[in-house]
Amino acid sequence: MKEQKSVAPALTKGFAILDLIAREPGLGFAEIRDRLGLPNSSCHHLITTLCQVGALQARADRGYVLGLRLFELGAQAGNQRQLHELALPMLKDLAQQTQLTCHLGVMEGAEAVYLLKVEGSREIRVNTWVGKRLSLHSSSLGKVLLAGLPEKELDEVLEQVTWERKTPRSIVDPDEFRRHLHGVRERGWAFDDEEDLVNIRCIAAPVRDMRGQVVAAISAVGTVLDISRERFNELAAVLCATAQEISQQLGHSAS
Repeated sequence: MKEQKSVAPALTKGFAILDLIAREPGLGFAEIRDRLGLPNSSCHHLITTLCQVGALQARADRGYVLGLRLFELGAQAGNQRQLHELALPMLKDLAQQTQLTCHLGVMEGAEAVYLLKVEGSREIRVNTWVGKRLSLHSSSLGKVLLAGLPEKELDEVLEQVTWERKTPRSIVDPDEFRRHLHGVRERGWAFDDEEDLVNIRCIAAPVRDMRGQVVAAISAVGTVLDISRERFNELAAVLCATAQEISQQLGHSAS
């Protein structure tokens, strides 16, 4: 079978270095270069870059070991996998109870992304999928994730937000949006009232880890016929209860 050509050779070589050091920690520059057949300049540049981003760490004897940044990323990946496995049965129950399409999502940069989706039983389906990216300012899931951030982190993320008017109801003024987020924090849940898509409404609630930090959010989405404004509080109570159940499985205590 013909080996597929890498579209990012430097990235592939960088991962090859990490894989080699993972198997044989302590190798020095010359050993890495020779084992992988890399030119001097290329190997030096890759190792220097990996050290700068924290993926590699140089020892006093000039050997290299994996950097702490990799351990941090590995822990986060493990948490997301654990979250996925824990949340799925509860998300299925939520979809059955509400008869709406339900999602689990997390923040990635200045966007939210769906990790899980469970279809509801309504005949009219909302077009979503695992991996779909959402605007933070116009989705209920994004609002919940933003509301859980400390002020400094919130400022940094909002600076990256593209204040696109998705519908006539989208909030595109940063000051108005901050006031809206204040309400999300007070209620403990968020709504999207045709702000991301016309004729679509959504309710979301936060999922917290053992430290009480918001690490994800769950949402229920449907048409304006499925989710009337009068139903907001009823649905929010159900979502908050499910989110709390998932949070408890992650070690969070409400007390």
